[in-house]
Amino acid sequence: MPRLTYARLVVPRKAKDDTVVGLLSLHAPLGFAEEGRDLVACFRESESARRAGEALAAVRIRFDLTTEIPEGDPLEAYRAASRPFAVGRRFWIDPGEPSDSLPPSGRIALRLPASRAFGTGGHESTRLALSALEDQELAGKTVLDAGTGSGILALAASALGARLAVGCDIDADAVFVARQNVARHAFGDRVCLCAGPPASLDAAFDVVVSNMLPEEIRPIFRDLKKRIARAGRWIVSGVPAEREREVTGRLVSKRYPLDARRQENEWLCLVLRRA
Repeated sequence: MPRLTYARLVVPRKAKDDTVVGLLSLHAPLGFAEEGRDLVACFRESESARRAGEALAAVRIRFDLTTEIPEGDPLEAYRAASRPFAVGRRFWIDPGEPSDSLPPSGRIALRLPASRAFGTGGHESTRLALSALEDQELAGKTVLDAGTGSGILALAASALGARLAVGCDIDADAVFVARQNVARHAFGDRVCLCAGPPASLDAAFDVVVSNMLPEEIRPIFRDLKKRIARAGRWIVSGVPAEREREVTGRLVSKRYPLDARRQENEWLCLVLRRA
């Protein structure tokens, strides 16, 4: 059986550049890691890595690309070097190898080993969504995490008291990873995962959260609005600050007014209310 390979794209001195992360995320990376000040993105398909490189070249960002690297685990070194970190008021994120180490007093551990599914809490958009969830009264409520990735937001909602958190994603591989993550948590028994778009769900939720780029949310924003229960909330994260007017112009209305706004660096999280 042929040995699997992957591709590795390195962007020098751009490890904290959110624009670069956003561009690369459009091309299905396995995951990200930092080496010094450099950002490293790994891809399963060489063609995806080349398209990502072309996107960077179009905006004059330098990169180094290596393809056909024999498969080990491209994120193994990153997990080994990772350390847990705090997010918001309540969460303690552990992106390293699974462990049973105790979080600091008063914090909830979310154990999400770095993987090909997006969402280990290291990106501003995920941290913003987690903080926005903390601001909601979730006890006994239902939550939809659209584009669940690693399952981090569905798990967070369950940890905050939601009676049911549903995570959906059109990427079946991401759902597979999310199921592994859910199984690591005692509160994961209130998380349900499915492979498919929000339109495949025939239910309304008290809170809908979507951590997506504007390009990803545009085709499904009407379906997402239909999933919001009366007087419910919609947490929209992953909005680049320079595109705030564009996104609010499309999503905010008299029926769905803006309830809250959060910003971290160049990323925004908007909370809409169904009037």
